[in-house]
Amino acid sequence: MNNESYDILRRAVIEALGPRPTPERRRQVAADLRALAEQQARMAERVEARGPDGEPAPRCRRPPGMYVRIRHESDPLTGARRIRLLLGKQAWFDLGSPERILVQPAGPEIWIVATRAASGLRVETGVGLPGCLVPAGTPLDGLAPGRYAATLRAGALVIGAREEEAGR
Repeated sequence: MNNESYDILRRAVIEALGPRPTPERRRQVAADLRALAEQQARMAERVEARGPDGEPAPRCRRPPGMYVRIRHESDPLTGARRIRLLLGKQAWFDLGSPERILVQPAGPEIWIVATRAASGLRVETGVGLPGCLVPAGTPLDGLAPGRYAATLRAGALVIGAREEEAGR
């Protein structure tokens, strides 16, 4: 407890006790203080469980927009299957709002990193989520279409587990 809080509480206790408090009055104030402390702890737990704005807390502690979405679509000219990678807005911002990205394996994980070089995939930001077409032969080939959790680690977006589409 910092000194300022201690002083405020001490003055309030002295005022509640009054002049020449009896042992019974001291016990009653102590019991009241314990009840108030428990009430404050419950209120803090409730806020943590529901979030500071009063809404139910999200199922995960990741900020909204920290995901990537993988879609399979057909090329309009050849009909060949291609992969579209979409980055959640927060994921794209945390990555540094890059114009180009690289998708690369890092052990068992898939990392998306920003690049300034002419190589890499150009990120389209015109309408909707930032995204790009991913050529065949990348680590994304093995992933099913859907939404995947993303975390930022060492300056790279790390694609995590697939999220359930229900309730999103």
